[in-house]
Parts: sequence; C-alpha cells; structure tokens
Amino acid sequence: MVASQISFLKILFLRSIIYENCLTDNIQDCRYTDFTINGVSNATLERCGTNPKNLLMGPYGFQTTITKTFTNIPPNNQLEFSVGIWKLDSWDSEGFEIYANDILLENLILSYHDGTMICRSVIWEDLLVPISKKFQISQHELTIKLKDKLNLGSSWGETDLWDESWGYRDVIIRLSVPCVNFYSECNYIGTMFQICQGEQTKFQHNIPFEIKSILMGPGIIVKIKGPSYFQGVQQEFTSSNPCFDSYTFPKVAYEM
Repeated sequence: MVASQISFLKILFLRSIIYENCLTDNIQDCRYTDFTINGVSNATLERCGTNPKNLLMGPYGFQTTITKTFTNIPPNNQLEFSVGIWKLDSWDSEGFEIYANDILLENLILSYHDGTMICRSVIWEDLLVPISKKFQISQHELTIKLKDKLNLGSSWGETDLWDESWGYRDVIIRLSVPCVNFYSECNYIGTMFQICQGEQTKFQHNIPFEIKSILMGPGIIVKIKGPSYFQGVQQEFTSSNPCFDSYTFPKVAYEM
C-alpha cells in the first residue's frame, strides 16, 4: 500500500473524560436517573454529614444493582473508572462488587466499625471509600455495574435500609491512555493506524495509507494540513469523523 503523507499533523491530548456525575455537593449535579436500578428503587439523593462530599446517590441495599451503558467508546484504549462508595451503617463483610462489561473490577469488603460516626444510625460507623480501577475493552460499548450483597438473609422489611445500605458519588470514566485511530476506509474499517498519548516513537512514521476516517474519544484535538487537503487549509477535528473526501497528503510533521 502506498503511503499518503501529511505536511502537518498535530494531536493535542486534553482531559479525556467520557462521563462524570455527582462531583459536587449540589443536588443538580447528581443525576441518579442516569442509572438503571434493579432492586430498591425508591432511593434518590441523601446526605451523610456536613463535610465536603456529603451528598450521595442512594441509599440502596438488599442486593440492589445499578447499571449504565456507554456507547461509542474508542476501542483498544485503557479506561479508568473512579467512584466513591458510601458505606452506611453496619456492613458485615458481605461484599460490594463493581463490574465493567461483566468483568469484576472490585470486591469491597467492609465491617461494622469501619469509618466514623457521621450520619444515620448512632450505633454503626459510616465511611466514604474512593475506588479507581483501570481496564481495557475491545468493544465500542461499556456497561458499568455496581452491586451490593447487603442484607443477605435479613428478616427486615425489604424497604428498610436503616440497618445497612450504600450510596455512591464522584463517578468518572476517562481514557487514561487516549488514542487516535486513523482508518483507510470510511466508517472506521479497513487498515488502522493508531497514535496514543506518549508514543514518541511514532513521530517519525508516515501514516501508511490515505486517511478516510478518524475515531477518537473526547478531549482530543487533531490538526491536519496538506496542499491537496481542503485546498491546503489546515483542518481541526475535535470529534470522530466517519468519512473524509479523497485527497493526497505530502510529508509528515508530528508534534505533541
């Protein structure tokens, strides 16, 4: 395949956030309806104490599962999922699980007296646990699932969460190693050439084909220029482009 060269190619990797939710203590910033709830569904928003990060989405319990699916995720990238889990009252080591596409990322085990007296019961302690996990996916779709194992075998009423429950906040999904995928055909098919953040060795290489489509995540800027590309006027792309017009590129100059 004959390489189609580029006179100017610059990629800026910024803060590649795919999703964020409930990072403040303002009610309007906590969108609990973004998630599908399977289990105790009357929970909305609650506060635990008055210190920063007191607002939470919840509380939940009795083996409740919440999920959210994200589409158009760039493949072959390392992702990072961060969340703050509020342990409320008397967890007794049943476990709390976090999944990405049904792969277990975390099994959080906490006991009765982990934490300090902050809210709700005057008998059991509360604790906000920050969790951050990195992983990779090969699909364009990501499903995050949070699932508790609380109240197993409990004789309490199914809507009583006072004994032990949980909430969550500080939800962030980001590309921890953002990349740009260049394709030889429209609609992100054909031969692929990938440039990721920090890959200095690819600066000297030409993209070995005429680019027909570009796939990238958020927070990335791609600047391209060539004499036969839009009459030689530099173009800037801030999102994926499924199909370019045919053009010819001259020499490559790549910089961060």
